[in-house]
Amino acid sequence: MELLIVIAAGLALGSFATAIIYRVPRNIPWAFGASKKGEPTADRSVCPSCKSILSPLDLFPVFSWLFLRGKCRQCEVPIPARYPLTELGVVLACLGAYAVFGFNIQLVFIMAAVPFLAALLVIDLDHMILPNQLVFITGAIGLARLLFVFFQDHFTSASVEFVAMHIAAAFFYAALSWFLGWFLTKMLKKDSLGFGDVKFFAVAGLWLGFSNIASFLILSGLLGIVFSVIWQKVKKEAVFPFGPALITSLYVVLLLQGSLLL
Repeated sequence: MELLIVIAAGLALGSFATAIIYRVPRNIPWAFGASKKGEPTADRSVCPSCKSILSPLDLFPVFSWLFLRGKCRQCEVPIPARYPLTELGVVLACLGAYAVFGFNIQLVFIMAAVPFLAALLVIDLDHMILPNQLVFITGAIGLARLLFVFFQDHFTSASVEFVAMHIAAAFFYAALSWFLGWFLTKMLKKDSLGFGDVKFFAVAGLWLGFSNIASFLILSGLLGIVFSVIWQKVKKEAVFPFGPALITSLYVVLLLQGSLLL
């Protein structure tokens, strides 16, 4: 039953992530607020091609895409495979967290962050930006996780130290990344790290604390190198987004941290 709940929740979160990926770069509301004429409102989704309002049967994660053979029911314009792939990726990320942490409150916090991490990853690939609102929401979920530990332990000195060290780590990660970006920019004579990446470093510090900084830096550096090679081969562009390496590293190190605590 737990596994079914995680899969069902992962599918719903994956569908949510695809909506964020489409809406945020286009300044379309995804939570509340008015929208432009012809664009979806915060509570309704439409086909990007014909603007027809999608029914619940069109929005069932993965299965609707398969049932409709990857086409819009109304205009029959192909729906990119990235939508079900993103939804499946979110499900797999949720299952990975479940395998490590089990069915508990830690899983809830990580699953809450997964759709925003997925959205940040895809948006950075598409637009080379890490939108502030998604970075801040991911950080807010991390802060909520810290506060839960604080209140659960009834304000003990250990819980106070735990929260304080993670908040301090957020500032340290941000300062370190800014310095590394500044140093590399001077050495390479070109921009090496965007300010969005610096803000995400702060979020990573809030989630991981000081004890995992080496693992996070090494893994993100290695993934950044691998990804840059693939990007230059496929895209034929020298400039590549670093966000996907940071996001993947945060998720992986979180799971490694959790497995060591078990």
